Amino acid sequence: MFEEKQGAVLSSYPPPLFLLPNSDSSESGMLSRLGDLLFYTIAEGQERIPIHKFTTALKATGLQTSDPRLRDCMSQMRRMVRESSSGGLLDRDLFQKCVSSNIVLLTQAFRKKFVIPDFEEFTSHVDRIFEDAKELTGGKVAAYIPQLAKSNPDLWGVSLCTVDGQRHSVGHTKIPFCLQSCVKPLTYAISISTLGTDYVHKFVGKEPSGLRYNKLSLNEEGIPHNPMVNAGAIVVSSLIKMDCNKAEKFDFVLQYLNKMAGNEYMGFSNATAFLRGWT
Repeated sequence: MFEEKQGAVLSSYPPPLFLLPNSDSSESGMLSRLGDLLFYTIAEGQERIPIHKFTTALKATGLQTSDPRLRDCMSQMRRMVRESSSGGLLDRDLFQKCVSSNIVLLTQAFRKKFVIPDFEEFTSHVDRIFEDAKELTGGKVAAYIPQLAKSNPDLWGVSLCTVDGQRHSVGHTKIPFCLQSCVKPLTYAISISTLGTDYVHKFVGKEPSGLRYNKLSLNEEGIPHNPMVNAGAIVVSSLIKMDCNKAEKFDFVLQYLNKMAGNEYMGFSNATAFLRGWT
């Protein structure tokens, strides 16, 4: 049973894999059969696959060619294009070589086993909401820091990433903006990941304070109420790499954030940080 989607035939459920009497039942044999299944799913009866057809079908699942998990696969394909005289076409053997290191992830993607199976339909709804929201022009840019007051109010973009790494962006998503307090859950995640939940919550609570986010207050246990208020965020930040100096801590956090962003751009605004110190 197959479902046709924008020129690509994708299996609507995993077809059974039958073992022949003399077939390889090892792990490598199973991975090879998955590679064949993936090839024929994309090839649609052709003997060779244009690389652009593979990348187009890949993006339809929500995966991007820049996904760090696909680094080996994409590197192999680029190398094949340079070294092969096939003009960017992959036969079954070349395809197997390119995808072998990522075959499980790719099989899940093309067999719609991700958290959002039909990613194109989902993102079409997101795009419609984006267009509707674009018409809302009320409000003002933040002005409590002079540098933020210079922000262009006409910029509007939305990016999303699912737990399986499906990504979608629409609008002005390539223009850097300052995270400000939106970095709090990210630094909290870094502290939890590196130190563990139990240790971190010896120093910061988990409950709402009922007060303004920037009020420096403690709960009944003498610790900040949670990591999302300023007092809690300060404590959480102080826990990261306590044995390092400020420069080392800065480099560690920035590199960790970059990794969390899939090695996409992550920077630091010196001007905003400098002006923040005077507000």
